[in-house]
Amino acid sequence: MSTCCWCTPGGISTTDVLKRYASKTRAREFQTADEDLCYCLECVAEYHKARDEVPFLHEVLWELETSRLISHFEKSIRGEI
Repeated sequence: MSTCCWCTPGGISTTDVLKRYASKTRAREFQTADEDLCYCLECVAEYHKARDEVPFLHEVLWELETSRLISHFEKSIRGEI
């Protein structure tokens, strides 16, 4: 059973995970975080709660969200073709 970066209790707070995620350090840890946001509704809810607590990161997070979603959509389209 795997654990999600955003919705699994314990460890560092979701806001702290979000700050590290926004630092644009694209380590393997954050590839998993991106996948969690694509496949886990609870992660999406926790991500948005944490995002509301850090308005100074909204611009950076917008860029990351856009990039993540475009990549996910492209991957899905390639699977359909």
